[in-house]
Amino acid sequence: MPSRPRIPVALADAPLEPAELEDGRVEERRLAEVDLREASLRGVDFREVVIERGDLAGAELDGGGFVDAAFVGANLANVRARGATLMRVELRGCRMTGLQWAEGLWRSVLVTDCRADLVALRHAKLEDVVFRDCLLTELDLVEARLRSVTFERCSLVRGDVRGARFQDVELRGCELHDLRGADRLRGVRMPWPDIVQAAGLFAGAVGVSVCE
Repeated sequence: MPSRPRIPVALADAPLEPAELEDGRVEERRLAEVDLREASLRGVDFREVVIERGDLAGAELDGGGFVDAAFVGANLANVRARGATLMRVELRGCRMTGLQWAEGLWRSVLVTDCRADLVALRHAKLEDVVFRDCLLTELDLVEARLRSVTFERCSLVRGDVRGARFQDVELRGCELHDLRGADRLRGVRMPWPDIVQAAGLFAGAVGVSVCE
């Protein structure tokens, strides 16, 4: 399991000031319903923060990122990040449709009950990450590196894992229909009933066809 975020019990509940973003650091803050739509957060480090029902749709996070943070019911749709970090972060009940997190690092991250369709994690590195009960339709993991990652009861329909590398990865109760690059799943762990259900996918990946 990912490490829990190290967040103080008592957090200041104060509005976010523009000067803090200019300084590139936001610390020990509870941000309720914060509006960061289309915001430029390039190089900004958020540490020990809780974002409740905040709206970050379309924000840019090149560099910087979130360390020891929790997102609850937040809108992260169409966030664009490159080379940014999530470390000891929890995302619960969030909307993440269209999020792009290229060439970044996710370490000790728990994602639960999130709508995360069309998410792109190309060339990203994921370590000690759990996706649980998430809609991950058309997830893009092209050339991503995954180590100690678990997908539980997630939809990975029409996902793309071409060129991805998997180490110590588990798939449990997931939908894998029309997954591109299924041959890259070599070495992942799955319960036997899930393997049987995905037999057609794996057969196609190795070139086995059905005879009459």
